[in-house]
Amino acid sequence: MAKAKASAKKAAKKAMTKSAFVAHLATKSELSKKQVEALLGEIVSTVTDQLKSAGKFVFPGLARLTRSYKEAKKGGETKKNPLNGKEYTTKDKPAHYRVRINPIKAIKTALM
Repeated sequence: MAKAKASAKKAAKKAMTKSAFVAHLATKSELSKKQVEALLGEIVSTVTDQLKSAGKFVFPGLARLTRSYKEAKKGGETKKNPLNGKEYTTKDKPAHYRVRINPIKAIKTALM
């Protein structure tokens, strides 16, 4: 039984790396890898700029990205770890931005 689980994990596909993605797009679009990499860099730059200024970006046919602000949380509270029963003190959490990605309906239904 343990061997079956181990072999199932080995058979699972890994996520595509950036270089593999660039190579795939280059062959599909008949562009050079350098051109595709420059295009990806420009896409990332545009998305970043839009999220900073407008707080949202819609990638047509793919997903909608939104930025939200999370307030800082004060620490110093004493809590009990339910696993081992030891007490610990919580730490401060600084304020930060969170980016959410919501895929379009076509992608959600294709994955079901």
